[in-house]
Amino acid sequence: MGRAQLEQLEKHGSYLSVPSGISMRPMIRGGRDAVLVKKLTKRPKRYDLVMYVRPDMQGVIHRVVRYENGRYIIIGDNCWQFERVSPEQIKGIVTEFCRKGKWHRIDETLYRLYVHVWVDFLFVKRPLFYVRDKLRRLIKR
Repeated sequence: MGRAQLEQLEKHGSYLSVPSGISMRPMIRGGRDAVLVKKLTKRPKRYDLVMYVRPDMQGVIHRVVRYENGRYIIIGDNCWQFERVSPEQIKGIVTEFCRKGKWHRIDETLYRLYVHVWVDFLFVKRPLFYVRDKLRRLIKR
């Protein structure tokens, strides 16, 4: 995401994006799936999929885990490290996503189940993903 998408979000209230990268797998596959990002109109809550902007103007889509000490704690579905994001950095929220040519809303039952399992079991997922990533680095050497 760049300045053009930010301008579109500000001007039109939403934009369609095909994210890149692996941080939101298995839900969003980089370069293959699409998301509809709407301008943030209310405070994000736990489980929301938000789009925030890093200082280098890179847009990132990750999931809200909690809010503490004036910052949102967020994480990608395929990540083990938390990120701390200020409310000013969060510009939009994903309201729909397209996977395998079919659009899904974030209020669908199967999606809500996926989100709860993925976030509520972070205490299991994070150590497993940490070991996975460390093993990958060792194998690459």
